Amino acid sequence: MQTFTIASALVFLTAIAQAAPARVAARHGHGPGHEFKAQITFEGATPEAFFTESVRTDNVPFYITNPLSISHIKSDGGASCTFFGVDNSVTSVYGAETVDVGPPQTQVSGICSPL
Repeated sequence: MQTFTIASALVFLTAIAQAAPARVAARHGHGPGHEFKAQITFEGATPEAFFTESVRTDNVPFYITNPLSISHIKSDGGASCTFFGVDNSVTSVYGAETVDVGPPQTQVSGICSPL
């Protein structure tokens, strides 16, 4: 059931992303291939348990392969992102903020767009 739910969410998000106009490069004044990448920190239960990823912001879903159970997601700003957990959590961050993941769990995918 989990796999079906996550797969369904990714199909839906892919369809939305394909329907939206791709103006990322124009918004940020860069040429093709220079899209803004959001800096996202995935924090576990202890201060030493974390990892950071530079993620795409072109409304295309991406996978997260680190198995760490995540309690908080922190964004350095510049993007709106939604992340999907292995146990069906959906966590969104907007701009520079830190949000709780409830209940804590491994994050398996996400999708971001520039602000």
